Amino acid sequence: MKNTFDDKLPKTTTYWIEGEIFFIKNTNFFVTLEEGKAMAELLIFAMQEKSTKAVVIDNREAKGAWPKEISQIWETDSRYINVISNKKMATLTNSAIKTLQTNRLSMEHGLATSSKAFNSDFNEEVKAFLFG
Repeated sequence: MKNTFDDKLPKTTTYWIEGEIFFIKNTNFFVTLEEGKAMAELLIFAMQEKSTKAVVIDNREAKGAWPKEISQIWETDSRYINVISNKKMATLTNSAIKTLQTNRLSMEHGLATSSKAFNSDFNEEVKAFLFG
């Protein structure tokens, strides 16, 4: 996969393709603005990847909370918001509160049918959402 963001991603973000799913894993939310922008580019790239049908973002091990300027990318950048509905996306979280916050954002942007958070492992419920 050729892209322009790999060298800007934080070391705490990894990604890979497994079958029809593009996986992104974050283990820390304490990132710089440049790293946050690279993470947004990664998500746009994942949504445009032709060989996959869904995206799973695994934030279960992530420490902290997104800095405010990073959250604003997810909430206000039209390039990011417009591409999100290209595929179904599931976000795995480590708390009910983070799950509710993520689902609230999906609803606010009219993405509740294509983007949903789960306070769980990658289980049958998540697969049913992605491929159901």
